[in-house]
Amino acid sequence: MTVALEGFHAVKHALRFAPGLVRSVIVRDRSAAADLAARLAPDIEGALLSLAVTGPVEHPTGVQAVADRPTEDRAVLVSRTAPLVLLDDPRHPGNAGAVVRVCAAAGASGVAMTGALDPWHPAVLRGSAGLHFALPVLSVSAVDVTGPVWVLDADGDELGAIPDDVVLVVGSERAGVGAALRDRADRVVRLPMREGVSSLNLATATAAVLYSWKLRLSGGGPAAG
Repeated sequence: MTVALEGFHAVKHALRFAPGLVRSVIVRDRSAAADLAARLAPDIEGALLSLAVTGPVEHPTGVQAVADRPTEDRAVLVSRTAPLVLLDDPRHPGNAGAVVRVCAAAGASGVAMTGALDPWHPAVLRGSAGLHFALPVLSVSAVDVTGPVWVLDADGDELGAIPDDVVLVVGSERAGVGAALRDRADRVVRLPMREGVSSLNLATATAAVLYSWKLRLSGGGPAAG
């Protein structure tokens, strides 16, 4: 199955993390695309230009591509050395894509999603800027994951030190985490927030938790118990 990559940054990330999966690149203007790559991502300039053909492109950056979807790596559902983020029934594709982008930046082991939203929907892929190619992005059910399960909720306990192999469950902004995953949780935890503020954007909340974990790895946070 193939996916469309809209814009230079999505193409850049696919070429950087999974170059063998990129089938073709279309550029509006070859010289402009070369200049863009030289300025923003010289590491993929050669690969981009070797695949590039000139043609009509709607995206403002003048670059788009077609790539194969990677083979699903479901091993992260069983064993991992970095947190797996599980979005429980996300509704907004752009928010889900932004979470994928955060997880790739923070070094999460992957992103899993329950519910009807296709994790590889074009709008989700657009929101991640192509960073689906940097880590496993999977559709799952609540019973597919193993290991410690932590649910993020405003009424939970203090966050504390996050285990490396945790499954971090984040609910939709409207409905929160459903009963199936809440019942499986080893802990329900919260982010410290100012009084009167009850929630954060999906990607913002995920970023706060993952970077709390990342700071611990670098010696800037509490040790795991």
